[in-house]
Amino acid sequence: MQTRQHSGLGGTETVLAPVLFMAQFLYMWVTVDPYVEISVSIAGSGASSLINQLAAMSLFCLSIIFITQSPVKALVLQPRGFMIVLLLWLIVTTVYAVIPQTSIKQLILVCITLVNASVFLLLPRSEEQFARLICAGLLIMLGFAYFGVFFKPLQGIHQFSTELGNDQVGDWRGHFAHKNVAAGAMLMSSCYGLYLKDKGLRFSGWLIVILSVYFLIHTGGKTSTAMLPAILIIAFVFEKFGLLRWPIALGGALTINFLTVGAALLPPVYKFIESLGVDPSFTNRADIWRFAAQVISERPFFGYGLQGFWRSDVVVNNDTVENWAPLAFNGHNAWVDALINLGVIGFILMIIWVLVLPLIYVNRIFKQKKYTPVVRLYIRIWLYGLFSCSLESMFFENGSLLWFSVVVAICGLRLQAVAEPVTEMKTETTGSCANTLSQVAVVR
Repeated sequence: MQTRQHSGLGGTETVLAPVLFMAQFLYMWVTVDPYVEISVSIAGSGASSLINQLAAMSLFCLSIIFITQSPVKALVLQPRGFMIVLLLWLIVTTVYAVIPQTSIKQLILVCITLVNASVFLLLPRSEEQFARLICAGLLIMLGFAYFGVFFKPLQGIHQFSTELGNDQVGDWRGHFAHKNVAAGAMLMSSCYGLYLKDKGLRFSGWLIVILSVYFLIHTGGKTSTAMLPAILIIAFVFEKFGLLRWPIALGGALTINFLTVGAALLPPVYKFIESLGVDPSFTNRADIWRFAAQVISERPFFGYGLQGFWRSDVVVNNDTVENWAPLAFNGHNAWVDALINLGVIGFILMIIWVLVLPLIYVNRIFKQKKYTPVVRLYIRIWLYGLFSCSLESMFFENGSLLWFSVVVAICGLRLQAVAEPVTEMKTETTGSCANTLSQVAVVR
């Protein structure tokens, strides 16, 4: 059943929604502390952390105020039954966490991020407004990035540091904390630019693509640079050949994880990867994955809790492992960290949420012939996140642009699958703040 309702906020909502959208966007893409020093980004800063938490909480409160008065509130945190099960399991793992106080804090931040991401696409009045806001936000982000390179090179370009050594000297990072974060952001920015081009903002779209790709190349992020054309090609095949969608997503994720984590645990796989001329340790990640396999077997059901393992005193002071693995900040594989933090049940829930449900949404979209440029955008970002999971931790990473973007993409795919798109003219006529993206308020 489809229903259209009128907002109780009236003109206030018209102003609040796009402002809140831009605030959310810039919070993730520019952050509250751009041009951070490398030593601070690695060790953390109490002051910047406090400001970041206050900003996240403020955005959360504003999102709650908006959505409680919005006709599209039924679309938040869907599918509701699954999200309730997932959150309940996160609570269970927090209760049984090795460091409960840390996991409780992380659980609160997780809930804030999920609500903010779920509300994000419900803020623009239409897809047209969404495109214009995204365009403005990306140009601001790129301005910060290039300003850091040309006017703040000590922060915007990697210098020698005791933490990173000489390997990354000269790599661009702009206002981001690290060149790999910058590389991932520029890859996603390129996808957004292509979307804007498809929506008719050709000059701005191509400008964003060119600036993003040029910056991406100079980050030295080899993986992200190679993944950009790969994702575009895979997404094209994914779009054109329906029978290949499950094999691409599920088979691709399984294959990549088998070749990466498998190389750490299975000597034949290690030798095969080595024979291809690829580093079979994947920049020493293999040490982490072997260590992870050991600790997962010790707490396979409940896991260690959110942020309850890596960097904890028990791990850092571990004298039984003769490599650097206990000093790692995370498992460098989202699926490995899901097993460590959330146990087997949490791992299965993440597979359903991040892999299975988006595939169901995509198939429904194509079946109903609702494929549009915004769907193509969501698919590209989702696929990038899905394949990045094999080499980087992502799930429930507080402040992670990639994680936020993937959650938004999954929410967007569901919205496109279950709701009727609206145009700017329709929303102005009805007075509804539902968009697209947000679609019309739909109850099914």
